[in-house]
Amino acid sequence: MKNKKIIYYWACDISNSSGEGILGNSFLNKLKTENRNVSFKNLNFRDNYQKVEKVNIKNNIFNSNFHKYIYPIIGLLKLWIVFFKGKKICYINYLPLWNFIIFLFLPPKTIIGPITGSIVREGNFVKILNFFERISLFLIKYKYKKVYFSHNFYNLKYNLDKKKYVANFILSDFKFEKKNKQKKFNFVIYFRKDGKLKKEYILEIIKELTSLNYKFAVIGDKINIKGVKNFGFITRKRAIQIISKSEFAIANPENLYSYFVQDCLKFRIKVFYNIFFKKYNIFKNKQMIPIKYKLIEDLKIIKRTIRKI
Repeated sequence: MKNKKIIYYWACDISNSSGEGILGNSFLNKLKTENRNVSFKNLNFRDNYQKVEKVNIKNNIFNSNFHKYIYPIIGLLKLWIVFFKGKKICYINYLPLWNFIIFLFLPPKTIIGPITGSIVREGNFVKILNFFERISLFLIKYKYKKVYFSHNFYNLKYNLDKKKYVANFILSDFKFEKKNKQKKFNFVIYFRKDGKLKKEYILEIIKELTSLNYKFAVIGDKINIKGVKNFGFITRKRAIQIISKSEFAIANPENLYSYFVQDCLKFRIKVFYNIFFKKYNIFKNKQMIPIKYKLIEDLKIIKRTIRKI
């Protein structure tokens, strides 16, 4: 046992309450499966938020600028210390493609987790972020033989080699579950006040549909409308129970395969999602229905869809 190999890894988040954490755990489990005779040591083992099951909204460290931008730098420094001791190392997250600083300063031969990032962008920084992404891709080309992307956005955006740049790691644990025939809610949504699902838009959607006696389950921030059942910020296990009892879901516009959407899809719930992602969607069935997040147009699509059920 003394000679057993060890991989030292850094993870900013391996909680069970966030998308980054779930994705990080998925990659870590993959590594452990492929290296059964290797021990894994967490260099971030003192982080009290590593294993949280439910986000504390009043003190959500995962949304802090320190955790997003400074914490990864601390991880880099710790990995270099271990690297100079001749140890095998791994960086799991955070790893957005635009952050070329991480790719530039990671020690040689570092195992890296799934590369993330968004292509739904607006504002003055779009060109700058695209430039940063190209720098990262240049670095990856020469530093790594194979990398994983959490999604397939960059494969299509930059026409990348599918064998070297493996897409849609976020779906690696996806599998369909038995459909729950006992439905309690017509719609389920995951709502955050600071999210891209605009409050004015979703409130009008809910008001219109609840006036027609459709019932909503809301996970996340509270929405005070008659006909809405608020569950607050809950564990993923509890969220899955609620999702399985629903018929439809309205996804947030910034993500295609968030874990909320995946949990809906696995129970064969019809999901209204951003039409922007239509060319990236690999579920070529009628379960995913594109919308534009424009109130009048979307209400027509939603009403037409639910009448068919």
